[in-house]
Amino acid sequence: MLEWEMGTSRGGVRESCLCAHNLDTTQTRPQLKDGENFMSIPALTHVWVEVPFLSDALKQFPDHVTLLFPPPPPADPVASAEPAQAVLASSLLQYDGKLIDRLPNLRLIARTGIGYDNVNVEDATARGIVVCNTPDGPTESTAEHTVAMLLALAKRLKQGNDNLAAGKWGPREYPLVGVEVRGRTLGLVGLGRIGRRVAQICRLGLEMNVVAHDPYVTPEQAAELGVTWGELDTVVEQADFLSVHVPATPQTYHLIDRDRIARMKTGAYVLNMARGPLVDPVALLEAVDSGKLAGAGLDVFEPEPPPVDSRLRNHPLIIATPHSAGLTEEGRARIEYMAVERVLDFFRGERPPDVVNPQVFEQ
Repeated sequence: MLEWEMGTSRGGVRESCLCAHNLDTTQTRPQLKDGENFMSIPALTHVWVEVPFLSDALKQFPDHVTLLFPPPPPADPVASAEPAQAVLASSLLQYDGKLIDRLPNLRLIARTGIGYDNVNVEDATARGIVVCNTPDGPTESTAEHTVAMLLALAKRLKQGNDNLAAGKWGPREYPLVGVEVRGRTLGLVGLGRIGRRVAQICRLGLEMNVVAHDPYVTPEQAAELGVTWGELDTVVEQADFLSVHVPATPQTYHLIDRDRIARMKTGAYVLNMARGPLVDPVALLEAVDSGKLAGAGLDVFEPEPPPVDSRLRNHPLIIATPHSAGLTEEGRARIEYMAVERVLDFFRGERPPDVVNPQVFEQ
């Protein structure tokens, strides 16, 4: 059995963007006094926001808290973050030891989303920085996006749109001929929050057969969801649509590689709304070009963003979106409110939910 590590303008508040020349990058993290530990919590005064929020979640901060935002490009985006005690982190930057050392007051990194593969948790833990995420926030949006991709591939929506945009009207033959999904098999790799919701929609709403592999779910637990549990290669072999929903770890790197794609049914589809490194892009393109796979739906890439000339961007049989599966009004609001609440919890002296490095509290 394969195992993978779980790991995945506002009123009333001053806003600030510090210039790069105000930074002293030689500053070091304050030394702890005798008897003091990393969990001696100061008053919250500065929060750095990597990406502007879509909701009004930032209004939850008291008026005395100053919000810091990146300066306009091409300036160093972290140039304004030096005073920050907390960071509301998106996925655009790598939060490693080098970046963290530029923020001497930092105590907490709150990821606005599930994945935290852009945060070096080991580096953060070594410096006493708490890292948390918001795994419940994008569940519904990402699950719906997955099902939308599945149906768009099955119904050849991209090909139909391109046909009409090119001034044509058919003919009503390949590549415009789609398939029905009722009675077909959805293979899920991962039965976490998103995988379970995808299974529910496809099983109950679309009457698909659902098989799944997850080393942390027993066959009995899967059966309670109406899902048939199987070994990974069995799921790969049975799937008409294979959708991956696992974290990016060394154990899951290129989980769907050339060998596993070769095991799939001819004419099957691959969907990836989780993390780019889960699927080998070279092997995927080879399989789509050869006709082994009928197509793919991708919201994530390796690297991100993919090169401008990447064929994944414009392949006629691949539907690709710019890591936007969780980008809905409701999903973003949920994520943003959760991230802010984690910051407020921590600076009230409480342990916030969804801490990914709990050992930091024991240092």
